[in-house]
Amino acid sequence: MTGRNVSANDVAGPGSAGLRRVRRPALTDAGGLLGEGVGLVFTSRAGGVSPAPFDSLNLAFHTGDDPANVTANRALVAEAIDAPPMDFVYLEQVHGAKVARVSGAEQHGSGAGDALPACDGAFTTVPGLVLSVLTADCVPVAVSYPSGGAVAVVHAGWRGTIADIVAVALRKIREEMGLDPADARAVMGPAIAACCYEVDEGRAGLFVERYGRRDGVVTGRGDRFLDLPRANTLNMLEAGVREENILRVGGCTCCDGGYFSYRREGSTGRQGTFICIRHIRR
Repeated sequence: MTGRNVSANDVAGPGSAGLRRVRRPALTDAGGLLGEGVGLVFTSRAGGVSPAPFDSLNLAFHTGDDPANVTANRALVAEAIDAPPMDFVYLEQVHGAKVARVSGAEQHGSGAGDALPACDGAFTTVPGLVLSVLTADCVPVAVSYPSGGAVAVVHAGWRGTIADIVAVALRKIREEMGLDPADARAVMGPAIAACCYEVDEGRAGLFVERYGRRDGVVTGRGDRFLDLPRANTLNMLEAGVREENILRVGGCTCCDGGYFSYRREGSTGRQGTFICIRHIRR
């Protein structure tokens, strides 16, 4: 996985009418934020082959997009970051707090039936395995332990945030590998921001109960707007991650039409977050 930036240039590709225009993925390379030897990229909706409303780099099968388009888009991402499609690990995300360790023995890849079942986070120590989460407003959180040779990624929607899935991952890594959260680095990717995430009183009340009113998680008119990145930052601080090691990449997915946003569009695609331990070539 090179994590190199790739522009969304047109190339010719096969299609039902003979040829179609395929746009290469535009990737944000953030691996340098997580330490040497870690690859981390975020996709947007730019690139790919999917038609509206999934235009055009939709990476999720469950959206209603043609599965052939999703398979093609995943292959384009794999090519862009120089990793074999069968080295990718996708999750069947269910807005829960289950985190799985991936050793390489599990079935994984880019096919519709290859996702790890009922799982919203994963971690690994195996170089070359590319862990992923797919989002369209929820918070993707990528974690590395530069001195411990481990990486993780979680999908934190409002349910996963309340359930503290980031802390679940950090705790599991500590229990199984002895790695201290104080040594972790974390990067949150593009997600919906408080400016656009208005919720009902019941959901807002859950966050007031969990975080109070002073930490900036529940804001705005009537205390009905949630700041999920802020909530996940607080979760990581409570779990022992150092504040200077918590970063954010990208803006609000709902404000920025360059991203898929369920809140803005309803029927839409999903962008991806991909992390791996790079193979060291000697």
